[in-house]
Amino acid sequence: MKRTIIIILIAACVGVTWYIANSTVKLTPQAKSASENALLELEEFPARPVWWHDDSVMAIGVIADKTNPHHAADKACQILRSKGVTTVRVEIYDVVKIQKEDDWQKLASNTCQ
Repeated sequence: MKRTIIIILIAACVGVTWYIANSTVKLTPQAKSASENALLELEEFPARPVWWHDDSVMAIGVIADKTNPHHAADKACQILRSKGVTTVRVEIYDVVKIQKEDDWQKLASNTCQ
């Protein structure tokens, strides 16, 4: 009896994992490229964004001395929404600190919905 319950629980876990993996909406390469290019056109975002966690997080580098990170996160979300991307969390990092010290300290973030 215990063996049967364990097998049923394992099968249920596999089924739920499969369902979540297949029902997650992924961004198209065109949407990602359009979003990146729109951000790169602005002076606030000097570096190409990095996509993490199955395209659900976009890391954007800014120059911390010249840009308000919270404003940059809001502006990035506005641009992403204008490109039809609404399932992304934006994280803002200091690109100069990354280049000099390889320190990825998050300055700000925003959920674009």
